[in-house]
Amino acid sequence: MPSFHELVILFTRYPQVGKCKSRLIPALGAEGALRIHRQLVSHVLIKVEKYLSSKNDTEFQIFHDGGTEKQMQQWLGNKHTFKRQEGDNLGDRMACTLIQGLKNKHNTILFGSDCPGINQNILGESLEALQCNDMVLGPAHDGGYYLIGMAGNISNNTCRQLFEDIPWGTEQVFAKTLRHADTLGLNTHILSKLHDIDTAEDLKYFHHCSDAK
Repeated sequence: MPSFHELVILFTRYPQVGKCKSRLIPALGAEGALRIHRQLVSHVLIKVEKYLSSKNDTEFQIFHDGGTEKQMQQWLGNKHTFKRQEGDNLGDRMACTLIQGLKNKHNTILFGSDCPGINQNILGESLEALQCNDMVLGPAHDGGYYLIGMAGNISNNTCRQLFEDIPWGTEQVFAKTLRHADTLGLNTHILSKLHDIDTAEDLKYFHHCSDAK
């Protein structure tokens, strides 16, 4: 059995009508928004699987909101490890999820399914950066971020502090997270800025991907 020392986490939601990509519903309807969510998850999984195909020291897990493990398996197959997100709000859930890797001293990256620009190069750069940095952060054009990662030697308490008092859903998320990192004395590697898919206007950044489905 391989000895894992890196953990890659996809942070996503079980597909339910009316509960996915809510900002797309006015333009596409609840079913259309759900379809985009499914497509985005499939798209990013292809990228992850291509990256992992050449790695033998990296574990992959999917942390989901909503649904059961059986429902997730029925949707995405039983070859993945599925775990429920835990926490009272988005920051709590992300912190608890990252700590799953940190408690085992694994360099850990977490990203959502909303950014079709994530690819093998981004994943590789992220994990490589954690070999000599405390943290990695991928800024999104809307002021948030699409990926966050922590080196395995970061304490659980430091990780939790990084997610405190963040105005989630605003254009201040990336900037305030970076300020938290500076205050905590964390060396941070910044990735390329990419687009999240949140609104109908954003869909052009998905459909223009050469392998978008």
